[in-house]
Parts: sequence; C-alpha cells; structure tokens
Amino acid sequence: MHNPPAFRRFRRGTTLVEVLVVIVVFLIGILAIAQIFPGGIKILARTRNVSMAQALARAEIESLKSNPGLVPEAVLPITYVNSGFFDPQTDPTKLINAYAPSGTGISATGQVPEAGRDWQLISGANSYRRIIGETHVISSPRALTTDPTSGTAPFGSLLVVERGPIARDIGVPTDTVHVYGRDMSYRLVRETSDYVGLREYEFLVNNPTTGAAEIAFPAATAGEYRVSLTAMVNNSGNIVRRPVFRSTVVIPATPVPGYVTVPVGAIPGVLGGGETLVSVELTSVRIARRFVRIPNATAFTGNAPFTYKLLNDRIGMLLLNPVLAGRYEERAGQSRRPYVARVDYDVRDWRILHEDFRITQSSPAGLAKTIRLPISSLKTNTVAGADGRQGLSHAAVIGGSDIPNDSMEDVFVADNTTVANTNTDVADNFLAIDVATGGQIMESVAGVPSLRVDKSSGTVTFFDIDNNDANGLTQNIVMLDGTVVPTNLTGRVIRCYFMGKDEWAVQVTRNPSNYTSTLGIPGAGQFYVGGSDPTLAGVPTRIYFPRMDTNRKVSIGRIRYILGGQQAILEGAEFSVLQRPGADTIATPMPSIDIRDLVPGAIGIFADQGPTSLPYSVSNVQGVSVLVKVFFNNAKFNLTTNTAANLTSGFNQWSQQWNITTKETYLHQGESAR
Repeated sequence: MHNPPAFRRFRRGTTLVEVLVVIVVFLIGILAIAQIFPGGIKILARTRNVSMAQALARAEIESLKSNPGLVPEAVLPITYVNSGFFDPQTDPTKLINAYAPSGTGISATGQVPEAGRDWQLISGANSYRRIIGETHVISSPRALTTDPTSGTAPFGSLLVVERGPIARDIGVPTDTVHVYGRDMSYRLVRETSDYVGLREYEFLVNNPTTGAAEIAFPAATAGEYRVSLTAMVNNSGNIVRRPVFRSTVVIPATPVPGYVTVPVGAIPGVLGGGETLVSVELTSVRIARRFVRIPNATAFTGNAPFTYKLLNDRIGMLLLNPVLAGRYEERAGQSRRPYVARVDYDVRDWRILHEDFRITQSSPAGLAKTIRLPISSLKTNTVAGADGRQGLSHAAVIGGSDIPNDSMEDVFVADNTTVANTNTDVADNFLAIDVATGGQIMESVAGVPSLRVDKSSGTVTFFDIDNNDANGLTQNIVMLDGTVVPTNLTGRVIRCYFMGKDEWAVQVTRNPSNYTSTLGIPGAGQFYVGGSDPTLAGVPTRIYFPRMDTNRKVSIGRIRYILGGQQAILEGAEFSVLQRPGADTIATPMPSIDIRDLVPGAIGIFADQGPTSLPYSVSNVQGVSVLVKVFFNNAKFNLTTNTAANLTSGFNQWSQQWNITTKETYLHQGESAR
C-alpha cells in the first residue's frame, strides 16, 4: 500500500514579515511620487499665471500705442503728509521699484499710521499712482439715459477716466481731480507793445530775472487758469527755490486793453509771509485754461464753456459743458484741433482691473451672453486676503464703513439703499457699467440674479431678464440719477471692473513727457545742468534728473556743448537716465545723463552768459519711457498686534514672493509750453 508523501514543512511561500516589508517599501515609493504632484501643480499654476501676466502686459502696451492721447503726460509717485489730514503729495525722490509702504509699521487692522490708509493702497504697484495729463477729446454731447422720453437726464459730454476708479481721499479739503485744456503758447516780449493783441491761447512773461516779474493773460477769455512755475524767493536773506504746481489764477473780463497782468509774487503759493520775489525761471512757466467744477444740479451755460461736473467720484465720471463739443482751436501756424480736456487724478488701486466688451448679437436674440475676463481666480470677500483679513461687503460699506479699503465694494454708481439689489454678494469685487451712459448694470432683479460671475474661471454671464427674444438681451441699468431703465445690451460697450485673487495689478507708469530746467534740485518734470549752480555743482557734461526717473529714457531735441574749444550742437539724441558709479561733484546724489556717452570728447555744455545760462543750451527735453508692470503674489501673511513686525517680518517677507512682469515701450506724448 502506497502511503501519501509527508507534508513538506519547508515549502516556499511569503511570510507576514515579508508582506509588511513590501508594503512599507511600496508606501515609501508612492509617497515619494505623490510629493511630486503638488509641486508640479504649483509649477503649472505659476506658469499659467506668468503667461497671463505677459498677455496682460502685451495687451496694455498695444492699447497705449493705439490710443496715444490716453497715455498720461506723467505718472508720479506719491506719499502722504499728515498736516491735520493725510494729504497725498508728489514724491520725486521715490524709486520706481520702491514697493514698501512709507511708514514705520502696519496695524492689526491693516492701516499704515503715517498715511491713514490700508497698506495695500500705498504699496507695491500703488506707490506710483498720480496721473498727470490724461487727454480726452471732448466727445459729442448726449443725454445720459437709454430712455428717449426722459427730459431730466443729465446732458453733456461724458468723460470716464481711463485708469479709474479714482482715489477718494477722505478728509482732504482740496479737489484731487483737476481738469484743464491744452498748454497755452508763450509769446516773446521785447517791449510794451507786445502785450497788445494777446490771443486766447497766448501768454507772456516780462522781467523774469527780477522781482518785478509779471505774467500777462488774455483778458478776452476771462476765467481760471492753471499755472505751474518755479520762482526764486528771498526768505530772510536766504534765496530758496519755490516750485509751484497747479496754482489757480482768476482773470476778470477786461476787454480793454485786451490783457491782464498778474505779478508773479501775487500768484498763490509763490510767496510766504515776509518773503520777496527774486526771479522766475522762464522755461518753467506752463499755463493752461482750467475747467471749473460746478455742482451737479447746476445747469451748464454758454457763457461759461470751461466747466464740468464730477458725476461719480468713485469711478471717475465727469460731464463736460457741451458747448465745446464739435468746436476747434485755431492757433497761428498750426492746423485746427478739437478741444480737449486733460485730467489729473490719483488712481485708487492698480489692483482693480478693467476690460471693455462690446456685446455682440446672440442667436436667438435673448440668449445669455458669456464673456471671459483676462484672468481667472477672481477675488471674493468670503476668502481671506493676503494679510488674513476679509474684504468689506457692500452692506458694510453703505452701513457706515465708506472709507478706502482693500476691496472694491465702495466702488459703484448706485448703492443698495438707492436701488435695492443693485449690488449682490455673489458679484463682490465686480462692477459692470454701460460706457455710453455711465449707468451700472444691476446684479439682481426681484431677487433673481441678472448676471453670474464665475470666480474660478473668470467668466461673466449676462441673462435676459425679461425672457423676450424680440427685444434682445435685456438688462436693467441704474442711471447716475438713480433711475432704472431696461436696456438692450446688444451692440453696447460694457466696462467690467474686477479684482484678482492673488493681488493681481496692472500698473502703467511713465516719466514726464516734458521737462523744464531748474537751477536747484530737480523736482518732477525738471532737469538740472551740472555746474549751473555753484552750491549744487555737478559734472559739467551731465544733466541731472530726480531719483524717480532712474533707468528711464529721455529724448533731447538740442544740446549746445563744447568740443575742442568750439561750440557744437547735438540734436535728436536719446539717453538713459542712470545712477552713475564713481566720483561726482554733485552735492545731492541724483541720476543723470552724460553727453560723453555719445560725444566722448565733450568737455561741457556751452554757456554764453555765465553758469546760469547753461540751461538755455538744453532744449526740448522729453520723457519717452512708458512702462507696464503686471504684479501677482499668491503668498500669505497674518497681521498681529505688533505694528512694526507686521511690516518687517510680515510684509517684507511676503513682498519677496511678488512676481513682476515688465514691458516697456517708447512714446512721445504731451505738449511743450514753448
């Protein structure tokens, strides 16, 4: 009988220990591979953001090239000075890459004590935000309504500033918006008879090198004039240089003899108590006709054409007197040109982006229309911002917190108290206006959303509120006077204002279009020729500019200089303003250009009547550098009760994560006063 084989006790198999070892090795490998994915996702997200930033910068550059009139004459840095109120003032000493807020710290509520403003409104892209000379041709007048039967709608030429919304500096007693026309032309004066017959676009300066300096204005066009100049003033025996910017001179109607003279010392801002005038720098004088702001309820009149109304000080909507629309300025030796309005204002926040869309025909006519914004991942107040705080809701703003903050719920045409459901939480940090009328598209009608903002994909969908295909894509628009008008959006241009999730900002800067000479430390829009002031000194072949112009380009029409002991002329030259290494004899360090970069053998700029005549050998100095910067930063930090640490350990470390894309172009814009 055959017996079965005995059980093989040592048969090959897998023990529990071996299984556990395999599992551990497998888990280690899987975890190592898994760790690759978050980093890869971050890289992909960063690559996507960089691509969007480059696209935004290119689009902005192309827009500037196609609309050169909207290129500001200058974009200047500002700082806040506490004079009982926080006064925003131009700061030409600030560098273009100075991104930190000017102050000693940031409070737990996000405020910089020295500025009385949220840190996000005065740092990063927002350190440069004073727009000078944004030029708009005065448009055809119209009633600001889509209702043809309205007899009460405002009527005039609508102007919406290009870089809005504008800064609303609460508590500042002076207007932060200035509107004026083209620069007037300077008439050379040799004798008293030159005063006679001043045309409406001319002025003259007599006795500029003495304390009797005076400016003659054309009396035939009485009104207000905007005057900028630099004067030399005697202050208790000390001669000081006094720049005066945007001073207002009122000229009464005096048809005979046809002009009105105003002593330079009588112009507001030139002299203080006990001071006397020494002279005025002739090339610094710039004068333009000023548009006077009138109350919104006051009617425009034909005998005061240079007037305007500030219809909305949140977005920046102005209504100009319709009298000037369609009229032309005619100057001797020049082709006639339409009247323009140039606007100075402070940008509220470069992080508020805007995009214009023309709503095209849908098929069928009432079909919802979806538009895609240039960035995805939009800001929402339900998610904490960069410093851990949540943005103010619209309800909180109209409930009493109506101060500049880090979101845009205080930017609107109508609030929910005026017209219920105009602004909703689902569309926070978003605003859509009708460009033709300035009216705001309501975000909800009878509790039903009339538009949807997809914050993840960056799309906006407009619904047909009456479900009637026969009258097109209908939306309710709230007009500036608070009336609500159902409107077919087809064919209309809609401007969308919005903010990005990761502190996105698109900043436009440019050095001043035109520079004037000075015998002292140059301010914004000024240059100093080395050696023209013995105290300030400077290298004789160099022309100095304020620190804000470092690394920017300037074009100089004509320079008379000395080469080989003879006078020579350099015309149409372009230079980069640089902070030059090595020795310099200038008393206050400043960036400069050096004519030896183009003419190595030059020994100095020509002076025919002593050092003070040096500036007259340099003419037609223009800034040509237009810079577009796109910022984004997805890092975070938290505010604490330690104000100083919030700046040094919080903001400074956070700011190191900024991604900045820069594009530069070179455009001539602005008009010379000469």
